[in-house]
Parts: sequence; C-alpha cells; structure tokens
Amino acid sequence: MKIEAAMLGVLFCLAAHSAGKPSQPSATNRTVPVAKQSLIGCIDEQYGQYVLLDDQMVKITNLKSTGSEKDVFAKYVGHKVQVRGTKSSGPTAAFTVTGVEQIADNCSQAK
Repeated sequence: MKIEAAMLGVLFCLAAHSAGKPSQPSATNRTVPVAKQSLIGCIDEQYGQYVLLDDQMVKITNLKSTGSEKDVFAKYVGHKVQVRGTKSSGPTAAFTVTGVEQIADNCSQAK
C-alpha cells in the first residue's frame, strides 16, 4: 500500500511538473531561412514553362517569377543569364527569380 501511494505521488508530481512547462515548438512549426542564390545558364521555354539550362543544354531548374508578369523571362530566351533568387524543393521544385542579368547574347558565348 505504501508503494502504491508513493508511486501515485510521483506520478502526480511529474504531471504537475510537465503541465507547468511551456510546450516546445515542433520541428514542423519552425521556418528555415532560405539563402539567396545565383545561377548561371541559358533560359529556354519547354512545355510552356521557362527553364534554366547548363552549357550542355541540360535542364538545371524550372524558373518562377516573383511578380505577376508570367512572360518576364521571354525576352531572355536563348540568352545566357545570371538569375538571383531562392530555390524551393519538393515535387514542383523551382528557382524563384528576384533578378535577371544578361551575360551573353546567346548561349554559346561567355563560357
């Protein structure tokens, strides 16, 4: 009987102690800061989506504009550029572009 009473007391103390602690935020509630990046490549349009290609014309990433203008990349198609922005992950991974700087008039220049 004394052991049961002691165990019950310990349980009440643990419950009271844990109830007084603020809960820790879970890992899913935390936001991870995204670092700004820059990529160099050739802008192309594939299946209605603007993409960045490397020197061998292999897709590096999909491009996404931060503005409402969808054709912001149209004037750079076929040009070698440096894009600045942030990279997202997941099934629809894309590079969200905040700035574009033209490096060369075509993709075979400025290696």
